[in-house]
Amino acid sequence: MKKLLISTVMFFAMLGCSLKSTIRDTAQDITNNTVAMLDDAIDKITQESESWQATLHELAENLTDEAQSTIRNEVQNLANRTIAAAGSELRCNVDFLGARVVQALQRIKAEVLKKPIPARNPAICQVVPSAIDMNLMPSRRNKVDISGYDFDNQSLKLYLVTNTNQKLDVTHALNRLSHYHLVLNLGSNGVLLNNASKHLILEYKNNAMSSIAITQPVVPDCKEEEVSFSPDVVTYMPPRTRGDRDYGGNGPSVTSNVKIYVDNNTIKAKVKMLARETKSDWTTAEGESVFTIYTAPSSRRIVSIVSDNETSTNYLDSNHAEDFFETGSGELIKRFAFVGDTAGDEAGTRTRVKVTFNRVRVKLKEIGNCNE
Repeated sequence: MKKLLISTVMFFAMLGCSLKSTIRDTAQDITNNTVAMLDDAIDKITQESESWQATLHELAENLTDEAQSTIRNEVQNLANRTIAAAGSELRCNVDFLGARVVQALQRIKAEVLKKPIPARNPAICQVVPSAIDMNLMPSRRNKVDISGYDFDNQSLKLYLVTNTNQKLDVTHALNRLSHYHLVLNLGSNGVLLNNASKHLILEYKNNAMSSIAITQPVVPDCKEEEVSFSPDVVTYMPPRTRGDRDYGGNGPSVTSNVKIYVDNNTIKAKVKMLARETKSDWTTAEGESVFTIYTAPSSRRIVSIVSDNETSTNYLDSNHAEDFFETGSGELIKRFAFVGDTAGDEAGTRTRVKVTFNRVRVKLKEIGNCNE
């Protein structure tokens, strides 16, 4: 009886080991079969990208074993995601979709083999428009569509880079419509672009996925032009600086100088006059004064004075009348008119110079919306 009991125990022990081995072998066969079907699908799609849809359908149909049901569901989900990403409005090309399907099947294969599963990283297949044209009205450049794959559950970041390379986080303007469709909002509640905007960068895990150029309006070179003008007549009476106020018929000896120059965006004339008695107490009237004779338009900058910018003259006064001196068309001053000596006191009260200008020519340069 004891020998019978031992034999029975040994029989069931051997049967149990055999059953476990059979189950293990069966599971391994299913795994090998599944991996082989995955490898066949990967090879086929790698060689013919356009076959991805038919290949996935065939693969799902061949995964008939109950143990393969989970893998079959993953393949069917992959097919559905890829069909969505292939929509005509997004135009992901066949090669792109084939490559993404192959990567997804490799992840499924790693899962079956219980190996480390490669990361599922997002990818971009198309950006519309490919660049943002700031020449367009804001209403015609208010969004950017990005099509691709695996945008769901990913920490994507959007940055605006300025022309000084400042990097601003504008992720709030990134809208995820689906796992294959992103929209960048460039409207009033999105990314506010201006003439300092350089480009947008879409990043994943601190790596740039896409850089979208922002094309600023072409700025023309600032134009230069010459203009001429006729300044108003300028009169200057220098103050008395020496002696009494009466030249008393002793001259005076008169010198005058007029010079024009650019000051900010105006042209100014500095008028000097000296009238000195030739003897006695040397009665003198002497001084200078500055007059604004031209202001450039706000849209122009004065580059230089093209015509003559200085004229001088001198003479000895010998009467009580006003004295006139014509200089010529090439000079800054066309005519000097002097009052030197008079019948009475004059230094600081009557002695003066009046200048009439020839036309002054200046070079102006456009400012504002142009390239200096």
